[in-house]
Amino acid sequence: MQKRKKKEIDGLDKEILRVLYAKGTLVGSTIGKLVGLSPSAIAPRLNNLMEKEIIKKSKILGIRKFRRKVSGGSVIVKSPRGIYWEIDLEDEKN
Repeated sequence: MQKRKKKEIDGLDKEILRVLYAKGTLVGSTIGKLVGLSPSAIAPRLNNLMEKEIIKKSKILGIRKFRRKVSGGSVIVKSPRGIYWEIDLEDEKN
């Protein structure tokens, strides 16, 4: 996954936060549809917001396993089917 070059919060990040605040816990692809971004474009933004401790992963759907060929053999890769995101309100409670 490619890292975002800019780390500051922009208008799209604020729109993601508005959607999460209004709708609650959502999967990344649904958030992307609501703000007009593809799943591959929304993932770095969600990870950036998670690094800044603004949002958090609330639930991971089942794990899928698949085999990838690499030089000299193959490896089994485990990946979540989906990740639910929510606004991190831990600081608000304390």
